[in-house]
Amino acid sequence: MSALSDVRRAIPTARLIEAAPDFVGLTDVADVVGVSRQNMRKLMLGHAAAFPAPLHEGSTSLWHLADVLSWLEARGAYRIEPPVLEVARTAMQINLAKASHQLRADFKKALRPLLA
Repeated sequence: MSALSDVRRAIPTARLIEAAPDFVGLTDVADVVGVSRQNMRKLMLGHAAAFPAPLHEGSTSLWHLADVLSWLEARGAYRIEPPVLEVARTAMQINLAKASHQLRADFKKALRPLLA
């Protein structure tokens, strides 16, 4: 949060496009965890019901890095360094907050009871 504040002070006209690392493919997750992409794909396919849902599914599927790291850590087979997980969680929260600001007020109000 302090980094965003520092940038805003230094460059008042700067516009946040995306906080990273957040939106990742399996190769990105594999790099962070230190396994092969094939290993990540096997984990995803072998635990399809429990693996975090992608944000986008297609030729290149994307996930929130924090969701996948949290899932891996909860399985107990992977040790995710706390600072790495914290940065991923913070980036995700910033991107979610940024996206929510684009919703119309009436739409937010209508969605609130449906998502609670």
